[in-house]
Amino acid sequence: MSKVEVTTDDVLEYPYYYTKKGEVPIWDHPLLVGYKKLPQNYYPYVTIESVLSLYLRRKIDDDDILVLKVLGDAVCCNEDQLRRYLAGKMSRSEVSKRLEKFRRYGLVERWKVRIKSDENDEVKPPAPFVLGIAGFKLLKHYYNKDFFMDPNRWDTLGVGAIQRYVAVNELRCRLIEGKVARKWKWNALIGSDKRIKKPLGVAEIESPRGKLNFFIERAQMSQDFVGFLKDKLFSWRKVYEKYGYLPVTDFQNNNPTVIILFVSTLSVAQKIHSELLLDTYPFNLWVCVEEDMLEKGITSAFYRPSEDKLIRMKGDFLDQNNES
Repeated sequence: MSKVEVTTDDVLEYPYYYTKKGEVPIWDHPLLVGYKKLPQNYYPYVTIESVLSLYLRRKIDDDDILVLKVLGDAVCCNEDQLRRYLAGKMSRSEVSKRLEKFRRYGLVERWKVRIKSDENDEVKPPAPFVLGIAGFKLLKHYYNKDFFMDPNRWDTLGVGAIQRYVAVNELRCRLIEGKVARKWKWNALIGSDKRIKKPLGVAEIESPRGKLNFFIERAQMSQDFVGFLKDKLFSWRKVYEKYGYLPVTDFQNNNPTVIILFVSTLSVAQKIHSELLLDTYPFNLWVCVEEDMLEKGITSAFYRPSEDKLIRMKGDFLDQNNES
């Protein structure tokens, strides 16, 4: 979280929805800016032949490819999240050393992100990482059926997409740490129809009553998030009313579907509920609040919409490490 002074001009340009502590979360801050930070000894490998030579000459090994694959599957995550994804396979310091080596070859790229109004550079979040051109070419060679983000796209997607993926990777990471996520896919097709709006992420979740398909979508303060979610929910409602469920490519469609709206603060969640009347949709819909997840853990972060308010749910099943 970050508590940064907000000027009157900023408030006029962006709506702010604060946490219960009066803060603006860093990964949903409308004034976040960022850029790629290249190392001093930067010597990128840009052809498939040169990239493969790194492996053939043992400049990188199988553990290096594992780190790259985990990062590629995450699309964009910060260094702390990547260390947690690889926990049990290598130490935190080993992950960091490999990332520094990767940056030199162009296998990964590190972003530097800061809040525009933070002139003294007081808030320093963990650095986000994405695949570089060399890492992208290497993974597409060995895992050519899988999706990996083309690093050239970040120039267009910008820091807003960096925020979006880092935020959702925190939820993804905690579902994996809680040993309930069995499968994950970014931007999965609904009903094999490219015209239907895609959820940012779909996860297959193990629950006491069987497997669930979580459709996960992120709201961001820097966008018209009410209009954005309204369009997606309307699109999914039409599919649900046609089939009686939400078919999704590469997942078991007999799994019950739960729409998860992932938001940074409870105040964002309340705004969405007041505008969209979340309890009126025909499918199961829960809200996951990031500030509660960071403060109390994933089991205390979910709310179910009722007619007049959001009611906190008991989500103990989302963390199988929880002995209570």
